[in-house]
Amino acid sequence: MERVSRIFLIVLLLGGSYFYFGGFNGLSGKQDDIQPIAEHAVQMPTGALPSPAECELWTPEYHATISARGGSIRAFETLTAKYRHDKKPIQLATTPDHPQLSPLFTSLRNSASGARPDELLNQDVVDFNVERSSATECVLEYKTPSARLTKTFKVGAAPYSVDTELKVENLGSSKASYSLLVSTMSYLKDADVENKMFRMNPLSTHVECVTQDGSVKRERREQFEPKEFEDKARFAKSLTNDGDWSEAAARAEVAAVSSAYFTSAISHVAGPTRPSCQLQIEDRFNASAYGSRKKDPSAAAIYKARLAYQPRVLEPGASDVYQFKAYVGPKERKALAAAGETFDPLIDLGFFSIIAKVLVQYLLFLRSLVPNWGIAIVLLTITARILLFPLSVPSVRNMIHMRELKPEMDAINARFKDDAQAKGLAQMELWKKHGVNPMKGCLPQLASMPVWFALYTTLQTAVELYNIPFLWFPDLSAPDPLYILPFVIGGVNFAQQKMMPMQGDPAQQKMMLYMMPAMFTLFMLFLPAGLGVYMFTNSLLGIAQQRIVEHHAKKSLAQRRLAKAST
Repeated sequence: MERVSRIFLIVLLLGGSYFYFGGFNGLSGKQDDIQPIAEHAVQMPTGALPSPAECELWTPEYHATISARGGSIRAFETLTAKYRHDKKPIQLATTPDHPQLSPLFTSLRNSASGARPDELLNQDVVDFNVERSSATECVLEYKTPSARLTKTFKVGAAPYSVDTELKVENLGSSKASYSLLVSTMSYLKDADVENKMFRMNPLSTHVECVTQDGSVKRERREQFEPKEFEDKARFAKSLTNDGDWSEAAARAEVAAVSSAYFTSAISHVAGPTRPSCQLQIEDRFNASAYGSRKKDPSAAAIYKARLAYQPRVLEPGASDVYQFKAYVGPKERKALAAAGETFDPLIDLGFFSIIAKVLVQYLLFLRSLVPNWGIAIVLLTITARILLFPLSVPSVRNMIHMRELKPEMDAINARFKDDAQAKGLAQMELWKKHGVNPMKGCLPQLASMPVWFALYTTLQTAVELYNIPFLWFPDLSAPDPLYILPFVIGGVNFAQQKMMPMQGDPAQQKMMLYMMPAMFTLFMLFLPAGLGVYMFTNSLLGIAQQRIVEHHAKKSLAQRRLAKAST
C-alpha cells in the first residue's frame, strides 16, 4: 500500500502545482475574446522632461531611480551578490518609459468617479520638480496656482523598503475634489512567464491584496479571462471602480504584484481614509492581426495592483497627508518581517500553510546551524522521516505479511483467472483468515501526505534557495543542469521497488516496477534541485527504514510461528 500512497503523492503534487501556479503551458482556457476593460486616455505632460529629470536612492540592497515625470520608480535594481544574473543586477521595474505603470505611481484622478468641474488636478501624470535629493531621500514638488503636491521618498529601515509620503494641498479659493490612486504594475510577455511542463516558471506572476484581517486575495492570469468579468459581485462598480477591477471585500493593507521569488508591494500606513485594494491583469496583444492572444508571439499582460481611496473634498487652504511603505525585492522572510507584518502574507505556502510555516521556521533554524542550504534540506528531510516513521511501519509490515501469502495468492489467481469477482472474494477470505488488511498500511501513509506536500511547497517557493549552489548545482531553485540527480532518484526508486515487489497480477507488478521510477525521473527533470535533494534523501531513508522494519517484522513473525508450533 505504500506504492498507492506514493502514486497519490505524485498526483497530489502535480495537481497542486497545476492549480497553485496557474496551470501548465498551453492548458489554459479559450482566449479568443477581448477583455471588457475600458480604455481611458492618460493625460500626460506635453513639454520636455524637467531638469533634473530624476533622483536616486542607494542602499546596500538596492538602487532606485525615481522619475520627476510622474513621481514613480522608473528603475529598481537589486545590488547584493545573491540577486544578480551574470553578475548584473536584477531589474524589478519593467516599465521605465511609462510612469503611470511604474511602482509607487500616484494619481488624483479616478475615472470611476467621473469628470468633475471642481477637480484639483486635470492631469493623470504631472512633472514634478526635484526639490531635494540625496542617497537616502528624494523630495518632489508639483505646484499650480490652485494645488500643490509634495511627494517624499525615503530609504526604509528594512531592506528593499521605501517610505513614501504624499501631501495634497488646495491652494485655490474654492473647494476642490480628488480621488487618490496608488499603484504598482508590471509588464511581462506571455512567453517569459508561462510555466513549462511540471516546472514552475520563477517569473510566473500574479496580483494580490492583503486585507486588515491578514487574509490574502491572490489572483492569476486565468482569473481575468473575458468571461470572468461577468461576475458582477467580483467586478462591482463603485465610486472607485469602473467595474473592470477585481476588488477585495475587506479594507486593504497591501496591494502587490508578485512572482515566485519577488514582489512589488505597497502598504497603506496613514491617511484621512483607508483604501480598498483592486486587482487587474490586462491582456496586450494584436487582436486585428492574430485574433487570439495565444496566437500572438508578442502577447503580453500588464499586472496591476492598486490602493484606491474614496473621493475627497478639500476646503480652500486645507491639505491631506498620506503615508505608504513600499517593498520591492525578494520575498525573504526576515526582510518582509522587518518591513512590517502586513507584508508577511505575501509568501504563499499553499493549502497546508500551517504545516509549511513550521517547516520553514525549522529549515531557517537548521540553516543557522550548518553552512549550506543543501545540508539544511537533508537534515529537514531526515527529521521529517523520523517523525513520520511510526506511520510507515504498518505499511511495511502489511506488505511483508502479504508477501508471505504469495504462493496462496498465485494459486487463487490461477484458479479464478477468468472470474474477477470470484478471485476478489477468495482474496478477501484469505486476507481475513490471516489477519491482513490492505488498507491498514495505506491510510497511515496518506495521513502523512499533508506534511510532504507542505515540504514540497516550502522548497518550491523558498527564495532563500535562489542562486544558492550545492554540490554540482549552481542554483538550488533551478533544475539540475546536468540531469544527473533525476536519474539517480529514478535508480533509487527502482531499487526500492525491487526490494519490496508488489503482490498481485504479474503484469501490474512489472508495470509498477518500471513506471514509478520513470515517473519520478521525468518529474525531477523539471523541478528545482532543492526538491531533488529532498526526494533523493527521502528515498534513501525510505529504503533504510524499510530494511529495519522488515528485519524486525520477519523476526517477530518467526517467533510467533515458533511459539504456535510449540503449543
